[in-house]
Amino acid sequence: METQNLVRELHWLEWQMRTFEDRYGVLSRDFYQAMEAGDLSEFDDDTESRFQDFLEWHGLYKIWLKREQIYRRLLPPQAIVKQLRTLPLPA
Repeated sequence: METQNLVRELHWLEWQMRTFEDRYGVLSRDFYQAMEAGDLSEFDDDTESRFQDFLEWHGLYKIWLKREQIYRRLLPPQAIVKQLRTLPLPA
C-alpha cells in the first residue's frame, strides 16, 4: 500500500470518527479503550441509535489502528526524507 493513499485513508477514518467524537464528547482513543475493557456493556441492549453508533465507531477505530500500524511499518523515521523527495511539488 502506498503511503500517500494510506495517509488519505487515515484522514478519512479520522473524519468519520470525529462525527462520533463531536456527538458524544469523547475522543475515539478513550471510547475504544472503554469499549475494549467492557465498560460500555450497559449500552448493549440500547434500542436507540447509540448501540449502532458505538459498533460503527469501534469498527472505524479498529481499522484506523491497523492502518496506522501499516503506515509506521512502511515509513520508518529515516524514510521520511526519501518520501518527501519523491512527491511532486504542489502547483
